[in-house]
Amino acid sequence: MIDIKTINEIISQHGFPLYLYEEDVISKQAAILKEALPGFDIYYSIKTNPYKDICRFMSQQGFGADAASANEVIKAHEAGFASKNILYSSPGKTAEDIINTLDKGVIVADSYNELAMINEICAKQGKRAAVGLRINPAFYINMDSPPQVLAGIPSKFGVDEESLLLNKSFIDNLKAIEITGIHVYLRSQLLDDKVLYNYFKRVFELAEFCITQMNWDLSFIDFGGGFGIPYTKNDQTINWMTLQPQIQALIDSQRVVSKNKVRLIVESGRFLVGAAGIFLTKIVDVKESRGQKFVVVHGGLNGFLRPALMNAFNQIAPGKIDKPLEPLFTAMNAFEPSIPANAGKALELVSVVGNLCTSMDLLAKDVYLPNPRIGDIVCINNAGAYSFTLSPYDFASHPRPREIYINKKGEAV
Repeated sequence: MIDIKTINEIISQHGFPLYLYEEDVISKQAAILKEALPGFDIYYSIKTNPYKDICRFMSQQGFGADAASANEVIKAHEAGFASKNILYSSPGKTAEDIINTLDKGVIVADSYNELAMINEICAKQGKRAAVGLRINPAFYINMDSPPQVLAGIPSKFGVDEESLLLNKSFIDNLKAIEITGIHVYLRSQLLDDKVLYNYFKRVFELAEFCITQMNWDLSFIDFGGGFGIPYTKNDQTINWMTLQPQIQALIDSQRVVSKNKVRLIVESGRFLVGAAGIFLTKIVDVKESRGQKFVVVHGGLNGFLRPALMNAFNQIAPGKIDKPLEPLFTAMNAFEPSIPANAGKALELVSVVGNLCTSMDLLAKDVYLPNPRIGDIVCINNAGAYSFTLSPYDFASHPRPREIYINKKGEAV
């Protein structure tokens, strides 16, 4: 974590609340993925954190870009990603989205209607485009104990695997496009290496079906990702030492999927940037009410929504919400507030609240902080993924949080 002297200097210069992103942490996470998955191209999921310096760093790493909107395709270009390394995958694309991105990346259709629309646009422009298709596979990852792979479920994403053969004639008659890739993605925040292995194995089997039964000449298979990070003390970390040789053996065993021709793609966002972010704000008031102490900070749920949602869910159904609702809710106690400058001082039981006119503006309830006083800087961890962009910072017209990128030299840029 950045030292308190640097934190004080940044807040003195830029004000508060703000987000700090550490390039050094991102770099270490990127190195782990590169070493663990040498047979794959890594695509950064821009929606996780679209901050310009983070996207630029990912481009410099040789990663591709996973874009979830037409605007994210544009952001990817601005960050230096080549068109051939940008996959645009999301439900509900409009004709305008297709027209504006057709030459800026590889579009992954999310439905048969989208395939028809892309085909019509390409035909009118006299083009023939290579596209991907997102598939809702005939299996589902259930993370209840013990985690297991079950039969597929309904989904807003992609086309059902069992519908492919029924629509083969329709697809074959789309003369202005060619399906050259498939995309599968089922869950976020996966930590179990056994589940991940079985998932990769099933996607390879689906790709083989697409090649042999649908007669598609695949040039890429996007396995999605969902690689998680530990948010709480009880969370395990992904066992890459076990998973890496298993995945490599899967690749080596492929007979239909050409290892030299088909690009194997994984997406990653949270794993790369989640732990690299810190949310910083200041205590502006400390007060007591009927035996409870409240620490009031600027930028509560409007600055960093996810901790407030965690506490809101717990108020609605105390102790009953035990499954992730990504990306809004991961786990209770996933975000830990601290006062680094007061480390070692006497702990006090407090609730950390924001300065909005709503009781839902609660960042942490009944936590122990060291000697909290007005003017102290409060840090909240795990703020690199789904944080700034998910927060309703315009609510109540308070100033938006700033975003600051710390490069490997420790310089704020």
